[in-house]
Amino acid sequence: MRPVKGATIGMFDGVHCGHRHLLSQLKERCDEALAVTFANHPLGVIDNARKPQLISTPHEKEELLRSVGVTPVMLRFDEELRQLTAEHFIRILVREHGIERLVLGFNNSIGSDRCSTPQELQRVSEATGVEITRATELPGNMKVNSSAIRDLIQNGNIREASRMLGRPYSLQGKVVHGKQLGRTIGFQTANIAVEHPDKLIPGDGVYSAHAVTSDGDTYLAVVNIGHRPTVDNPQSARTIEAYLDGFSGNLYDSTVTLLFDDRLREEKKFNSIDELRRQISEDVEQARGSSM
Repeated sequence: MRPVKGATIGMFDGVHCGHRHLLSQLKERCDEALAVTFANHPLGVIDNARKPQLISTPHEKEELLRSVGVTPVMLRFDEELRQLTAEHFIRILVREHGIERLVLGFNNSIGSDRCSTPQELQRVSEATGVEITRATELPGNMKVNSSAIRDLIQNGNIREASRMLGRPYSLQGKVVHGKQLGRTIGFQTANIAVEHPDKLIPGDGVYSAHAVTSDGDTYLAVVNIGHRPTVDNPQSARTIEAYLDGFSGNLYDSTVTLLFDDRLREEKKFNSIDELRRQISEDVEQARGSSM
């Protein structure tokens, strides 16, 4: 039999458990699976004030989609695309990508006409020649969606966010020069600058994590996100500083990926550098214990 090319459509921010449940059904129903998605969040065009930060950058999303055996088709969402009806959009996918089957999420609508009912989908299917079906909802009691995951990450509930994602939440960035205060208290840290401006940063606090360096080595890490109130102006810019347990060397200008495990505590101001040093030692011991 001739292989069937199928697609699904969505933002797929985070490629979480619910997304992967949909993608697995797409792969079951076709021989070649495409995920039609967007490099920018549609709300940035529809209502910029409501545009959220991203769980996964476009590059991260492409890698995540490929990791589950689906080929990403990355589009730029703009006003022209926004105006396309479901029928017109699907005709473009047929012409440019040769799709024959479309699998929609259990509650998705498509197009400027918000096509979603069985009757509407049947009409578009007959007009385009594309078989349109719906995937089932993720079974169980866990209600997974990108908005809920963003809220968890912003509130520092990394463990629950990672459970919904089906993997640790991650940040990637270059190690840049900071004020080099860490070495003065015995804990040299990597000051990490996240390059994508829309990447979602966890809420202020101290986290246990695993850090993967550019050469592929992995270290237990303690990560401070916030304003460093003990050694800096509380109004200063937020920083992401990671202490890599057992690492010695120079990380400047290299890329480090942080895989978050849990939130250890809130960020707070200490009365002295000695008090801060003792607390960091406790943080490291706690992180070591939680990783065993």
